[in-house]
Amino acid sequence: MVLITLPIIKLSFLGIQQLSRPVIKLIRLEAKQSKTFRNYICVPAAQCYHWCEVRLKMLLLNLGRPAKVEPLNEAMAVELGTEVLGELIVFFVAATGVIIETRRQANKRNLVAKSINVHHKEIIEALKVLEYRQERQKVYLQELTRVLTELGEIISMVPCNHHTTQNSKIKPY
Repeated sequence: MVLITLPIIKLSFLGIQQLSRPVIKLIRLEAKQSKTFRNYICVPAAQCYHWCEVRLKMLLLNLGRPAKVEPLNEAMAVELGTEVLGELIVFFVAATGVIIETRRQANKRNLVAKSINVHHKEIIEALKVLEYRQERQKVYLQELTRVLTELGEIISMVPCNHHTTQNSKIKPY
């Protein structure tokens, strides 16, 4: 199963990268055309990403904390900012899709569980009805047994006075 999952994950990442390219192009075009977008959204995102990346790399390589992280020049910041923003947009779209699919699957499982509960309750109700009928039949059979026992006692008390011969015929009622 793991062997199948890894290529699917790699293909998913490749697909996300392919989807992010047009978004990155649109953001890059917007950053070139709009000074406000470039200065207040794109460049600060790139500088923040660069600062975090440098500090994390230095800490992971056990090189100590850097005294000061040199900011990127504007061209590199715009390039990095457009890529970061493009990846973030694609990530949020993909995450939203995953969340929606997860909720849909959860709702589906809830509907199945509710259906099973309803079916279970119906079976319990049918079982109760059958138990009630069984109890009624048991009482009815006890009453019939009592009546037959009394009838057998009455029949055994009646003297049998007819001695028939072999040649006598039985008269129909």
